[in-house]
Amino acid sequence: MEEIRLTPTEVLAVASLTDLGCVRKNNEDSKGVFAGADPARGHLLIIADGMGGAAAGEVASGIAVETVRASFFDAPAGAKPADALRAAVEAANASIHRRAVDDPKLGGMGTTCTAVAVVGRQVSYGHVGDSRAYVAANGSLAQLTRDHSLAAELARSGGEGGAPARAKNVLTRCLGVKPEVKVDVSEQAVPLPDDAVLVMCTDGLTNLVEDGEILHMVSMYLPDGACKRLVALARERGGPDNITVIVARLTRG
Repeated sequence: MEEIRLTPTEVLAVASLTDLGCVRKNNEDSKGVFAGADPARGHLLIIADGMGGAAAGEVASGIAVETVRASFFDAPAGAKPADALRAAVEAANASIHRRAVDDPKLGGMGTTCTAVAVVGRQVSYGHVGDSRAYVAANGSLAQLTRDHSLAAELARSGGEGGAPARAKNVLTRCLGVKPEVKVDVSEQAVPLPDDAVLVMCTDGLTNLVEDGEILHMVSMYLPDGACKRLVALARERGGPDNITVIVARLTRG
């Protein structure tokens, strides 16, 4: 667990964990926690869930994390966090697509990407895919991001009852498959209440663990313990996919 200072009196205690799961031979998830040098730019948390077979998913998710990090912190001074995140995720998409075009072995690879910038006590996000970002506060868990999956699209249109079971695993948007991608960003920064907890995770967790269970774990345990317990719970339920979690708690210190 590490501490990232947000204000003179407050820190973000952050833990992260990625796990192969119980079935997969490769871990195609990637994650990153990056403390920025400039308080105005903030700090960055990223998760990505790659796909594409063989090692392609690992390559795609790794490119996403590194490109978003580099682009975000290199954004022009004065750029809004949401604008910097949009540009960073778009840059990651372009990098992954070029790599796939240049290397036939990596053709068709892609990845989800969810990046959260924390500036003081406010968070902004850039998001493509079905990895998620939440804020837990005041006894509730609010999902910041919107899943780009067939099941989610059907649910939003009122047709979830007729969706096939596999619909939740069919992405309607991801990085790398096309030269350009539409990136969801926060319309305005989200304020963090006292004792708020940021939670980010891939669908290897959310396909098996309910929101209420996530809320309980991150409310009852420090970030390191919450990450371990959430991963363990997903593994107990079969762990068919890779599992990645980031938990960040706002504390005074």
